[in-house]
Amino acid sequence: MNNFQIKELLQKRNLKATNTRLNLLVKMDKYGSAMSYSAIQKQMDPIDRVTLYRTLETLKEKGVIHKAFQENNEIYYAICGRKCGENHHHHEHVHFKCLSCKTITCKELKETFQISIPKHEIYKVAINIEGLCESCI
Repeated sequence: MNNFQIKELLQKRNLKATNTRLNLLVKMDKYGSAMSYSAIQKQMDPIDRVTLYRTLETLKEKGVIHKAFQENNEIYYAICGRKCGENHHHHEHVHFKCLSCKTITCKELKETFQISIPKHEIYKVAINIEGLCESCI
Protein backbone atom coordinates (compact mmCIF):
# COMPACT_ATOMS: atom_id res chain seq x y z
CA MET A 1 0.00 0.00 0.00
CA ASN A 2 1.17 3.49 -0.70
CA ASN A 3 0.56 6.57 1.48
CA PHE A 4 -2.53 7.54 -0.51
CA GLN A 5 -4.11 4.10 -0.01
CA ILE A 6 -3.28 4.14 3.69
CA LYS A 7 -4.76 7.62 4.10
CA GLU A 8 -7.87 6.46 2.24
CA LEU A 9 -8.18 3.40 4.52
CA LEU A 10 -7.88 5.55 7.65
CA GLN A 11 -10.41 8.03 6.28
CA LYS A 12 -12.92 5.21 5.64
CA ARG A 13 -12.54 4.22 9.31
CA ASN A 14 -13.06 7.85 10.43
CA LEU A 15 -9.47 8.16 11.62
CA LYS A 16 -7.07 11.04 11.09
CA ALA A 17 -3.98 10.15 9.09
CA THR A 18 -1.49 11.09 11.78
CA ASN A 19 2.23 10.67 11.17
CA THR A 20 2.34 7.86 13.76
CA ARG A 21 -0.50 5.91 12.13
CA LEU A 22 0.89 6.39 8.62
CA ASN A 23 4.41 5.44 9.66
CA LEU A 24 3.19 2.36 11.53
CA LEU A 25 1.02 1.09 8.67
CA VAL A 26 3.74 1.69 6.07
CA LYS A 27 6.21 -0.30 8.18
CA MET A 28 3.70 -3.11 8.76
CA ASP A 29 2.89 -3.29 5.05
CA LYS A 30 6.56 -3.38 4.04
CA TYR A 31 7.30 -6.05 6.66
CA GLY A 32 5.29 -8.52 4.59
CA SER A 33 3.97 -10.67 7.43
CA ALA A 34 2.45 -10.26 10.87
CA MET A 35 4.68 -8.09 12.98
CA SER A 36 5.41 -8.64 16.66
CA TYR A 37 4.90 -5.84 19.15
CA SER A 38 8.63 -5.77 19.91
CA ALA A 39 9.48 -5.55 16.19
CA ILE A 40 6.98 -2.71 15.78
CA GLN A 41 8.48 -0.95 18.77
CA LYS A 42 12.00 -1.24 17.28
CA GLN A 43 10.83 -0.02 13.85
CA MET A 44 9.01 2.95 15.38
CA ASP A 45 11.87 3.97 17.69
CA PRO A 46 11.78 6.55 19.11
CA ILE A 47 8.16 6.30 20.25
CA ASP A 48 6.52 6.47 23.62
CA ARG A 49 5.17 3.05 24.76
CA VAL A 50 1.78 4.52 25.66
CA THR A 51 1.45 6.24 22.27
CA LEU A 52 2.30 3.01 20.47
CA TYR A 53 -0.13 0.98 22.58
CA ARG A 54 -2.96 3.50 22.03
CA THR A 55 -2.25 3.64 18.30
CA LEU A 56 -2.37 -0.16 17.99
CA GLU A 57 -5.57 -0.38 20.05
CA THR A 58 -7.28 2.35 18.01
CA LEU A 59 -6.32 0.71 14.71
CA LYS A 60 -7.51 -2.64 16.04
CA GLU A 61 -10.85 -1.22 17.26
CA LYS A 62 -11.47 0.48 13.90
CA GLY A 63 -10.79 -2.67 11.87
CA VAL A 64 -7.50 -1.53 10.34
CA ILE A 65 -5.28 -4.17 11.99
CA HIS A 66 -5.94 -7.39 13.88
CA LYS A 67 -4.17 -9.58 16.39
CA ALA A 68 -2.82 -12.39 14.22
CA PHE A 69 -0.94 -14.52 16.72
CA GLN A 70 0.18 -14.62 20.33
CA GLU A 71 3.08 -16.62 21.68
CA ASN A 72 5.30 -16.28 24.76
CA ASN A 73 3.66 -12.99 25.81
CA GLU A 74 4.36 -11.54 22.33
CA ILE A 75 1.44 -10.31 20.24
CA TYR A 76 1.72 -10.23 16.45
CA TYR A 77 -0.36 -7.76 14.42
CA ALA A 78 -1.36 -7.83 10.76
CA ILE A 79 -3.18 -5.37 8.52
CA CYS A 80 -6.83 -6.29 7.97
CA GLY A 81 -8.44 -6.84 4.61
CA ARG A 82 -10.93 -4.45 3.06
CA LYS A 83 -13.93 -6.33 4.52
CA CYS A 84 -13.13 -5.50 8.14
CA GLY A 85 -14.76 -2.57 9.82
CA GLU A 86 -15.23 -0.87 13.13
CA ASN A 87 -17.98 -3.18 14.31
CA HIS A 88 -16.85 -6.44 12.76
CA HIS A 89 -13.61 -8.10 11.80
CA HIS A 90 -14.31 -10.34 8.80
CA HIS A 91 -11.49 -12.84 8.58
CA GLU A 92 -11.84 -16.06 6.66
CA HIS A 93 -8.22 -17.01 7.00
CA VAL A 94 -5.87 -18.89 9.27
CA HIS A 95 -2.63 -17.68 10.77
CA PHE A 96 0.38 -19.72 9.68
CA LYS A 97 3.66 -19.65 11.59
CA CYS A 98 6.73 -21.08 9.88
CA LEU A 99 8.80 -22.98 12.41
CA SER A 100 11.98 -22.32 10.42
CA CYS A 101 11.93 -18.64 9.41
CA LYS A 102 9.45 -17.66 12.18
CA THR A 103 7.25 -15.55 9.89
CA ILE A 104 3.53 -15.40 10.63
CA THR A 105 1.23 -14.87 7.69
CA CYS A 106 -2.51 -14.75 7.08
CA LYS A 107 -3.53 -17.46 4.63
CA GLU A 108 -6.91 -17.32 2.91
CA LEU A 109 -8.99 -20.46 2.97
CA LYS A 110 -10.06 -22.13 -0.27
CA GLU A 111 -13.15 -23.44 1.48
CA THR A 112 -14.93 -21.96 4.45
CA PHE A 113 -16.30 -24.08 7.23
CA GLN A 114 -18.82 -23.65 10.01
CA ILE A 115 -18.17 -24.58 13.61
CA SER A 116 -21.06 -24.99 15.99
CA ILE A 117 -21.36 -26.12 19.58
CA PRO A 118 -24.81 -27.12 20.84
CA LYS A 119 -26.35 -24.53 23.19
CA HIS A 120 -23.53 -22.02 22.57
CA GLU A 121 -23.19 -18.83 20.55
CA ILE A 122 -19.83 -18.50 18.81
CA TYR A 123 -18.63 -14.99 17.99
CA LYS A 124 -15.05 -15.62 16.99
CA VAL A 125 -12.91 -18.54 15.84
CA ALA A 126 -9.12 -18.18 15.58
CA ILE A 127 -7.03 -20.89 13.99
CA ASN A 128 -3.25 -20.95 14.26
CA ILE A 129 -1.26 -23.41 12.18
CA GLU A 130 2.45 -24.16 12.52
CA GLY A 131 4.67 -25.84 9.95
CA LEU A 132 7.12 -24.93 7.19
CA CYS A 133 6.38 -22.24 4.62
CA GLU A 134 7.02 -22.74 0.91
CA SER A 135 10.35 -20.89 1.16
CA CYS A 136 11.63 -23.17 3.93
CA ILE A 137 10.55 -26.56 2.59
